[in-house]
Amino acid sequence: MPKKFYITTAIDYPSGLPHMGHAYEKVCADVLARWHRLLGEKVFFQTGLDEHGLKIQRCAEKAKMDPQSYVDMMSDNFKRLCELYNISYDNFIRTTNPKHVKFCQKQLAKIKKKGDVYKKDYEGLYCVDCETFYMQKDLVDGNCPVHMKKCENVKEESYFFKMSKYQKRVEDYISKGYILPEDKRKFLLSRLKKEGLKDLCVSRTNFDWGIPLPFDKKHFVYVWYD
Repeated sequence: MPKKFYITTAIDYPSGLPHMGHAYEKVCADVLARWHRLLGEKVFFQTGLDEHGLKIQRCAEKAKMDPQSYVDMMSDNFKRLCELYNISYDNFIRTTNPKHVKFCQKQLAKIKKKGDVYKKDYEGLYCVDCETFYMQKDLVDGNCPVHMKKCENVKEESYFFKMSKYQKRVEDYISKGYILPEDKRKFLLSRLKKEGLKDLCVSRTNFDWGIPLPFDKKHFVYVWYD
C-alpha cells in the first residue's frame, strides 16, 4: 500500500475577491502535493470555501443578492484562480454543500448526546469581520485589534462545547511536536497552562445564514465550528 499524504489550505472566506495571498498559499500547497505524488504516495489535496456566517450574510445584502447566489458567484471566482495557477486539488470543499451540512449536524448531535454541549446566555464584544468575540483587555482603544473597528456588544442565548474538559488531551497532543516552529509550540503550551482552555461557543441566533442545529432549529452553527 502506498503511503498516504493529506494536505489542505485554509478554506477561504469569500467576503471579497481572491487576491495574491490566496494564490500564494495554494501554490505552496500545490508544490507539496505534486512532490508527494512524485514520491509515489497517495495524495489528497483539498482547498475550498467557508461560506456561512453573519459577515457573508451582510456582504450578500450589500451586493443586493441572496447569500446562496452570492457564495455561488464567489466560488466561481476562487475556482478560476485555481485554474489560472493550475492548482492540482483533489477536492474543492464548499460548506454549503449538502454533504458537509449533513456531516456537521451529525457531529453536533453526537457531542450533544455525549453530554459535551450545554446552553447558556452569553454577552460579549463581537467583531463581525473576524466573526470573533473579544475580551475588553484584547481591544485597542475599544476597537477590534485586527480590523480597528468598534466591536458590537452582543447578548444572546448560545450553545457551548465543553472544550475545557479536554485541556490535558490538547496539551498532550501539542507536546508531541505536531506544531512547528518549536517556539510557537512552547508559546501555545505556556498560554494554555496560564489561561486555561475555554469552552467554545458553537451556535448563534442573530443570523440565519448557517447550518441549523439538529436539536434546536432556532440556533445556527457558529461559523468557526462549522
